[in-house]
Amino acid sequence: MVSFKDVVAQDIGLFLNAEEFAEPLDIDGREVTAVLDQVLDSKTPLAYAEGVSLVTHVLFVSETELGRAPGQNQWLVINDARYRVDRVGEDMGMLTIWLEAYVT
Repeated sequence: MVSFKDVVAQDIGLFLNAEEFAEPLDIDGREVTAVLDQVLDSKTPLAYAEGVSLVTHVLFVSETELGRAPGQNQWLVINDARYRVDRVGEDMGMLTIWLEAYVT
């Protein structure tokens, strides 16, 4: 009999499959397969910095493949772009990492 955890692991494997949803990303010099999604309507101009906007992203990655869960306010470099970790969630081995990037 297949357990619920086995089914969830299969779903995570499908979601993080480079042939389906994921893509290879360079995260802090390490190539991992993950999904980096830009949040819609996230380019909000900052009132205190003219010409600068805050762009938010969500990164979905296997904790095993990334090697660790980053901490809040830690910086990650993903494909040569620098992001600040806003918060991190973990569920059954899948990390959901909310990121912020400041762009001009």
